[in-house]
Amino acid sequence: MANISDAISSIRQAESEAESMIDEANTKSTQMIQEARFKVDSDIEAAIAEANDEAKHIILAKEEEAGKEAVVITNQSDADIKQSLAGSEQNVESAADVIIETVL
Repeated sequence: MANISDAISSIRQAESEAESMIDEANTKSTQMIQEARFKVDSDIEAAIAEANDEAKHIILAKEEEAGKEAVVITNQSDADIKQSLAGSEQNVESAADVIIETVL
C-alpha cells in the first residue's frame, strides 16, 4: 500500500510541477509577445520618423529646384519683354517717320 501511496504522491507532485512549468511557459510567452510588440511598434515609429525626415529633404530640394527654375523663367520673360519693347519702339519710330513723310 505504501508503494501505491508513494506513486500517487509522485504523480501529484509531477502534475503540480507540470502545471507550474505550464504557467511559467505561459508567462514567458506573454512576456516575449509583449516585448516583440514593443520592438515592432518602436521600429515602426523609427521608420515613420525616418520617412518623414527623408520626405522633408525631398520637398526642400524640389522647392529649391522650383525656385531656380522660376528665376530662369523670370529672367527669360524679362529678356523677352525688353526685346518686344525694343521692337515696338522701332516700329513706333518707323511709323512716325512714315507719318511725317506723308504729312510733309
